[in-house]
Amino acid sequence: MDGGLIQWICVRDAHRHTPPPDQSTPFNIHEKGGWGYCPAGATQNHLWYRTGGITRAGLDRFKWPREDEVDR
Repeated sequence: MDGGLIQWICVRDAHRHTPPPDQSTPFNIHEKGGWGYCPAGATQNHLWYRTGGITRAGLDRFKWPREDEVDR
């Protein structure tokens, strides 16, 4: 696994449409290892989706799944 790639993204609908308090807060270390990214920079109530490894720039082209498409 490439340590510089985002392995997890939060697809919680409320988090996808809320701007982060500052530009560094969307990034965190996921509990299962690897970088996690929450667009809102939230600290809880995530719905994580495994990306397989993606860059920050790649998120702009990424087809984000809906909440109901993610295994819980």
